[in-house]
Amino acid sequence: MILRSELIAIGTMTRLHGKRGEIQCRTLNTMWDEAEAEFIVLELDGLYVPFRVLDWRGKGEDLLFTLRGIDSEAAALRLVGAKAFMLRSDTDAEAVQMTSWSDIVGWTIIDAAHPDQRYTIRRIDDSTANILAELDDERLIPLHDDLVQAIDDKQHILTLTIPEGL
Repeated sequence: MILRSELIAIGTMTRLHGKRGEIQCRTLNTMWDEAEAEFIVLELDGLYVPFRVLDWRGKGEDLLFTLRGIDSEAAALRLVGAKAFMLRSDTDAEAVQMTSWSDIVGWTIIDAAHPDQRYTIRRIDDSTANILAELDDERLIPLHDDLVQAIDDKQHILTLTIPEGL
Protein backbone atom coordinates (compact mmCIF):
# COMPACT_ATOMS: atom_id res chain seq x y z
CA MET A 1 0.00 0.00 0.00
CA ILE A 2 1.31 3.43 -0.94
CA LEU A 3 1.22 6.03 1.84
CA ARG A 4 0.68 9.76 1.28
CA SER A 5 3.97 10.48 3.05
CA GLU A 6 5.78 8.58 0.25
CA LEU A 7 4.40 10.91 -2.43
CA ILE A 8 4.96 14.37 -3.85
CA ALA A 9 2.01 16.17 -5.44
CA ILE A 10 2.68 17.10 -9.05
CA GLY A 11 -0.74 18.17 -10.32
CA THR A 12 -4.21 17.12 -11.43
CA MET A 13 -5.35 15.12 -14.45
CA THR A 14 -7.48 17.64 -16.33
CA ARG A 15 -8.66 16.25 -19.66
CA LEU A 16 -8.24 13.74 -22.44
CA HIS A 17 -5.87 14.39 -25.30
CA GLY A 18 -6.71 12.53 -28.49
CA LYS A 19 -8.57 9.25 -28.75
CA ARG A 20 -5.93 6.73 -27.65
CA GLY A 21 -5.97 7.31 -23.91
CA GLU A 22 -3.42 10.09 -23.60
CA ILE A 23 -4.29 12.35 -20.67
CA GLN A 24 -3.28 15.87 -19.73
CA CYS A 25 -1.95 16.79 -16.27
CA ARG A 26 -1.95 20.40 -15.03
CA THR A 27 1.25 20.66 -13.01
CA LEU A 28 1.91 22.35 -9.67
CA ASN A 29 5.69 22.26 -9.93
CA THR A 30 8.59 20.98 -12.04
CA MET A 31 9.35 17.90 -9.92
CA TRP A 32 8.30 15.45 -12.67
CA ASP A 33 10.51 17.17 -15.27
CA GLU A 34 13.54 16.90 -13.00
CA ALA A 35 13.12 13.21 -12.07
CA GLU A 36 13.38 9.98 -13.98
CA ALA A 37 10.25 8.30 -12.70
CA GLU A 38 8.72 5.16 -14.17
CA PHE A 39 5.39 5.55 -12.37
CA ILE A 40 2.83 8.24 -11.78
CA VAL A 41 0.51 7.70 -8.81
CA LEU A 42 -3.11 8.84 -9.04
CA GLU A 43 -5.54 9.24 -6.17
CA LEU A 44 -8.63 7.25 -7.17
CA ASP A 45 -11.48 6.66 -4.72
CA GLY A 46 -9.22 7.55 -1.78
CA LEU A 47 -6.49 5.10 -2.81
CA TYR A 48 -3.10 5.80 -4.36
CA VAL A 49 -2.85 3.78 -7.57
CA PRO A 50 0.44 3.57 -9.51
CA PHE A 51 0.46 3.61 -13.32
CA ARG A 52 3.55 2.81 -15.39
CA VAL A 53 4.37 5.75 -17.65
CA LEU A 54 4.94 4.58 -21.22
CA ASP A 55 5.59 8.07 -22.55
CA TRP A 56 5.19 11.70 -21.54
CA ARG A 57 5.88 15.10 -22.99
CA GLY A 58 5.54 18.68 -21.87
CA LYS A 59 2.99 21.13 -23.17
CA GLY A 60 3.33 24.53 -21.50
CA GLU A 61 2.54 24.10 -17.82
CA ASP A 62 0.82 20.84 -18.72
CA LEU A 63 2.20 17.36 -19.25
CA LEU A 64 0.70 14.71 -21.51
CA PHE A 65 0.94 11.12 -20.28
CA THR A 66 0.55 7.76 -21.98
CA LEU A 67 -0.03 5.16 -19.27
CA ARG A 68 0.07 1.36 -19.40
CA GLY A 69 -3.46 -0.04 -19.49
CA ILE A 70 -5.03 3.28 -20.45
CA ASP A 71 -5.48 3.01 -24.21
CA SER A 72 -8.95 4.35 -24.90
CA GLU A 73 -11.04 7.45 -24.30
CA ALA A 74 -13.25 5.56 -21.84
CA ALA A 75 -10.29 4.37 -19.76
CA ALA A 76 -8.67 7.82 -19.69
CA LEU A 77 -11.96 9.53 -18.84
CA ARG A 78 -12.02 7.67 -15.49
CA LEU A 79 -8.77 9.45 -14.55
CA VAL A 80 -9.92 13.02 -15.24
CA GLY A 81 -9.96 14.99 -11.99
CA ALA A 82 -7.57 12.64 -10.17
CA LYS A 83 -4.76 14.22 -8.19
CA ALA A 84 -1.37 13.16 -9.57
CA PHE A 85 1.71 12.31 -7.51
CA MET A 86 5.16 10.88 -7.93
CA LEU A 87 7.12 8.75 -5.50
CA ARG A 88 9.56 10.64 -3.27
CA SER A 89 12.03 7.84 -3.93
CA ASP A 90 12.13 8.93 -7.60
CA THR A 91 13.57 12.32 -6.67
CA ASP A 92 16.86 13.58 -5.34
CA ALA A 93 16.28 13.33 -1.58
CA GLU A 94 18.28 16.51 -0.93
CA ALA A 95 16.19 18.51 -3.40
CA VAL A 96 12.77 17.46 -2.09
CA GLN A 97 11.05 20.26 -0.26
CA MET A 98 7.46 21.01 0.52
CA THR A 99 5.91 22.01 -2.82
CA SER A 100 2.28 22.31 -1.74
CA TRP A 101 0.29 22.11 1.48
CA SER A 102 -0.83 18.57 0.59
CA ASP A 103 2.81 17.46 0.92
CA ILE A 104 2.61 17.81 4.71
CA VAL A 105 0.02 15.10 5.37
CA GLY A 106 1.53 12.88 8.06
CA TRP A 107 3.78 15.67 9.37
CA THR A 108 3.82 16.83 12.98
CA ILE A 109 2.48 20.26 13.90
CA ILE A 110 3.82 22.04 16.94
CA ASP A 111 1.95 25.02 18.35
CA ALA A 112 4.57 27.76 18.83
CA ALA A 113 2.77 28.97 21.97
CA HIS A 114 2.70 25.44 23.46
CA PRO A 115 5.76 23.56 22.11
CA ASP A 116 5.01 20.52 24.29
CA GLN A 117 1.77 19.92 22.35
CA ARG A 118 2.24 17.96 19.11
CA TYR A 119 -0.35 16.90 16.55
CA THR A 120 -0.28 14.84 13.36
CA ILE A 121 -1.83 16.16 10.16
CA ARG A 122 -4.41 13.63 8.90
CA ARG A 123 -5.49 15.46 5.76
CA ILE A 124 -5.49 18.83 4.02
CA ASP A 125 -8.71 20.51 2.90
CA ASP A 126 -7.79 22.72 -0.04
CA SER A 127 -11.27 22.84 -1.57
CA THR A 128 -11.55 26.58 -0.80
CA ALA A 129 -9.14 29.52 -0.69
CA ASN A 130 -8.84 28.97 3.07
CA ILE A 131 -6.62 25.90 3.35
CA LEU A 132 -7.20 23.82 6.49
CA ALA A 133 -5.28 21.01 8.16
CA GLU A 134 -7.26 18.29 9.91
CA LEU A 135 -5.32 17.14 12.94
CA ASP A 136 -5.35 13.73 14.61
CA ASP A 137 -7.69 15.15 17.30
CA GLU A 138 -10.14 16.06 14.46
CA ARG A 139 -9.62 19.83 14.84
CA LEU A 140 -9.31 21.96 11.74
CA ILE A 141 -6.69 24.68 11.79
CA PRO A 142 -5.94 27.24 9.09
CA LEU A 143 -2.71 26.95 7.11
CA HIS A 144 -1.33 30.27 6.02
CA ASP A 145 2.21 31.46 5.42
CA ASP A 146 1.75 34.17 8.09
CA LEU A 147 1.19 31.48 10.77
CA VAL A 148 4.28 29.42 9.91
CA GLN A 149 7.15 29.86 12.35
CA ALA A 150 9.45 27.07 11.12
CA ILE A 151 9.56 24.16 8.67
CA ASP A 152 11.78 21.16 9.32
CA ASP A 153 11.79 19.18 6.04
CA LYS A 154 14.08 16.49 7.41
CA GLN A 155 12.03 15.63 10.51
CA HIS A 156 8.68 16.59 8.92
CA ILE A 157 7.75 19.12 11.59
CA LEU A 158 5.79 22.32 11.01
CA THR A 159 5.79 24.91 13.80
CA LEU A 160 2.78 27.23 13.64
CA THR A 161 1.19 29.99 15.62
CA ILE A 162 -2.22 28.39 16.11
CA PRO A 163 -4.88 31.08 16.66
CA GLU A 164 -6.49 31.22 20.13
CA GLY A 165 -9.66 29.19 20.49
CA LEU A 166 -8.75 26.53 17.94
